[in-house]
Amino acid sequence: MTIYLIRGSHANQFELQNYEGIGKELDIHVITSHHPLTPISLPSTALWSPTDLPNFPLRRQLLNRAIGGEQWLLGLGKTITHHYHNSNHGSIVHTAESYTPYTHQAVELRKRGVIAKLVCTCWETIPHNNEKFARLRQWKQDAYRYVDLFHTPTERAKQALVTEGVDPHKIVVIPYGVDLTRFHPTSLQGQALKARPTILTVARLEKEKGMEDLSVVASQLKEYDFLVVGQGTYNFQGSNIQVLSVPYSQIHKLYRQADLFFLPSQSTPTWEEQYGLALVEAMASGLPIVTTTSGAIPEVVGSAGITLQECDVDKMVKSIKELLSSPDLHQQYCCRSRRRACKLYDARPISSTLKALYL
Repeated sequence: MTIYLIRGSHANQFELQNYEGIGKELDIHVITSHHPLTPISLPSTALWSPTDLPNFPLRRQLLNRAIGGEQWLLGLGKTITHHYHNSNHGSIVHTAESYTPYTHQAVELRKRGVIAKLVCTCWETIPHNNEKFARLRQWKQDAYRYVDLFHTPTERAKQALVTEGVDPHKIVVIPYGVDLTRFHPTSLQGQALKARPTILTVARLEKEKGMEDLSVVASQLKEYDFLVVGQGTYNFQGSNIQVLSVPYSQIHKLYRQADLFFLPSQSTPTWEEQYGLALVEAMASGLPIVTTTSGAIPEVVGSAGITLQECDVDKMVKSIKELLSSPDLHQQYCCRSRRRACKLYDARPISSTLKALYL
């Protein structure tokens, strides 16, 4: 029986590396748009989506209002129904978020019995978010009725679903991890700090990711180099800040060159850090972490990093200085990070655990 992972333009290798270990065994097939976030390693089919249109002003807002969003997949029903007619039994479909158009498409197929089991991964941690339009509210209610099993990467996301009325017995919490053979430290013991340490941030270059605070912190820590990896609208001015865009296939090399990972995320009324997979990559790479309490960050990082109140720039500066001026403290947090990653965020055993979603 084929398992279809429906991700549209959201398809990315950071999430899908967690399914590689069971991909062949379970015949997992990813359905993407023609422009997924990253290249992916699992077998896939690309369908046309409004996300493949050339960008134009207010595209997302206009499509949200007109048709409920950009994430429709043209021909999705035909693709899955074709499998149903050729195999005489329904497939298992695994979609993402209760309000996306492609989840709505999958729910409609589940109503018709074309799908044997419908699974939905939900990252959202703010209850009743994404309900601006009546259409979206209805889609979410339909999903709560017809989705057979919800998967969340955090307890915080599970509680958001429970608050919205989902039966907690229909929710399984399984965190996502990374490939620990790719993300790993150069050394866990006796690693000397560089004369001019490098502070790494991997994030979208947007205000909610704390880019303004990062600029202020960098301006007060001229003795350190700040390397920011990502794309977005924020423009940095600091002479000690370098911005790069790096393919995911190469990003692990930058973690090995860094001395500390910094993610100063800020919550807004409609967004908070849902997971922060870059934090998991940093832990796997054995980096000390300075971050904030936004959303699910404390749950993901635990005691492996220093979590501060959002926007507390003074404490950010102080914490970074303390870690980078004390080799013993730095090494202590290096070990904490790697130890937590090995315990909780190894993609290989997580891949086996994810099999339970399809049984």
